[in-house]
Amino acid sequence: ILPSLSPDLEDVVVRGVVRRDFELSGMYDVIPDAKAPAGMYGFEDPVDVPAWRNIGAEVVIKVAARKRDGKVEISGLAYFLSHGADPVYQKKLVVGSGEVRLTAHRLTDALLGALTGRDGGFASHMTYVAPWGHARRVFTMDADGHDLTPRSNDKDTAIAPTWGAGGTLFYASSHEYSPFSLFKDTAGTPEKVNLPFSTSIYGVSFDDKTGKMAVAVAEGLGSAIYVGNADGTGLQKVSNTEIATHPVWSPSGKLAWVGGGGKQGTQRIYVDGKPASPSGFAASSPVFCDTEDGIRLVFTVSVAGDRQDLVMTNERGGGIARLTQDQGSNTYPACSVDGRLLAFFSTRKSGQGPGMYLLSLKRWKTQRLSGQTGESLRWAPLPK
Repeated sequence: ILPSLSPDLEDVVVRGVVRRDFELSGMYDVIPDAKAPAGMYGFEDPVDVPAWRNIGAEVVIKVAARKRDGKVEISGLAYFLSHGADPVYQKKLVVGSGEVRLTAHRLTDALLGALTGRDGGFASHMTYVAPWGHARRVFTMDADGHDLTPRSNDKDTAIAPTWGAGGTLFYASSHEYSPFSLFKDTAGTPEKVNLPFSTSIYGVSFDDKTGKMAVAVAEGLGSAIYVGNADGTGLQKVSNTEIATHPVWSPSGKLAWVGGGGKQGTQRIYVDGKPASPSGFAASSPVFCDTEDGIRLVFTVSVAGDRQDLVMTNERGGGIARLTQDQGSNTYPACSVDGRLLAFFSTRKSGQGPGMYLLSLKRWKTQRLSGQTGESLRWAPLPK
């Protein structure tokens, strides 16, 4: 990432966002500014490819911005230094000042795509639930930790947020101990979703490819998963466990949930009705990650006492691998759009302390993204 000498705030914002995104992506080690070759780094100044090659750089990214006629012009270039002095990617965009940060994320995603063949996932947003007084409230924020915003009513108790088509936020909410109802929020105004149930809604998930909806519904002394159309019609029961919550779709169309109770015993992860997590370990919070090595299933397992750790398997539960250990309780994983990063909440006291962390599934490095902690984390791309 080339250093910038421009005093423009837009340039600082763009470079800062792009640099942070590349550092978090886990794809490359970023060379410190102090080791950068001498030279000019203005908007129109060329990249000195031989100088960067001499200090051992393999890839050079140049991102710059300047004000132009009341707008901001942003330029992005990428070079493979082993393939000559011509860029393998170049793009110029003109945007409003309020679009600089998002444009920088989209540019990072495109640059990662040019370098690796798979676009990045930084033009995205997260949602989760956190304590608010004596209740729970839904929050959203950008994938880099910016723009943290409360979304649900501060006088209600909200649970299980997720993203639907077009960036629509869905969550279940209860007012004064009433059953939890499903709400959607497109532009800051919650609207109740009419479902054919009078009992509480405990969770919802949408299949991006088929448009199907899966919803967890209170039923008798337990709960069940129903699948139907995204508008809530045509719902049919698909779960076969006494308790079934936290539905989540795989990119391949498989459906996972947390099931247990009765004859099933310990709470386990089920995929299309079959147990996928190991027996004897209470499991929760499944999520599918569409990685470069294939689709992976990540979930939490209870270990010592009330502590939980993250484990990863293939799409149906085979080949289990542990992702966290001896670092507090680690819960509610969510995967980035490109499958390179895993976000989760941790109560660890060492290092940077408790908060939301990102784990690179490429290089197994962990970095704290935010000091926020909560539940039911979900991660999805921003609508274009």
